[in-house]
Amino acid sequence: MTKSTSIIIPAFKEEEKIKNTLTGIINSFQKENIKFEILVVIDIVSNDKTFDIVKDLSNSFNEIKIITRNGKLGVASAIKEGILNVSNEISLIVMGDLSESPEDLVKMILKMNSGYDMVFANRFTQKSTFHQYPYKKFIVNRICNWTAKTLFHINSKDITNAVKAYKSSILKNIVIKSTSFEIFLELPLKAYIEGGKNFTEISSSHFAGDPKNSKFSILKDGPKYVKILIHCLTFSR
Repeated sequence: MTKSTSIIIPAFKEEEKIKNTLTGIINSFQKENIKFEILVVIDIVSNDKTFDIVKDLSNSFNEIKIITRNGKLGVASAIKEGILNVSNEISLIVMGDLSESPEDLVKMILKMNSGYDMVFANRFTQKSTFHQYPYKKFIVNRICNWTAKTLFHINSKDITNAVKAYKSSILKNIVIKSTSFEIFLELPLKAYIEGGKNFTEISSSHFAGDPKNSKFSILKDGPKYVKILIHCLTFSR
């Protein structure tokens, strides 16, 4: 029997894509008869209809559970809030911008059924496809991945991808230090350090979207990745 899944989606100004993200996930998971809940953690700000869209959908789909916060509190804070509220065996972190294929998300959960501690969506295998991924971001990503792989001896080709599935029991024991996107590096590293070494990756289709609308900044967020690498390296000794 497929393990039950809690899907955590941080949502800040995702009014253009959140409906298609949620309906795509719901349709794909229902098709496979997977028991699931979707925890949408919404940072509510003015001139944004994300909450209204998700609230309307929740009236039709009982699987959607909404957690609201006033103001922009950040992606790391949203992920932490989601982890505190998961109630199923597997936790799957997904972005709200329709960046991943719902079918790939289902594949990750089916892989977790084989007893893995973690399953990563890998954007950079020969079978993977990614669209509109900025070249500078790609170079920085590859450097960060190589550094993490070398320092922690973790054989992952896409350690920084946000989209990962974890045993919920592992996530709930992690003390999170991140304040922004570096949480997507901290979680797998700490899970691995604390014994979650049985992991695998699946090839994924990734749609980066318009770089102009990206909430990630190399200049702002890059140094945070360096700090979390140092923190995790110290943490591991």
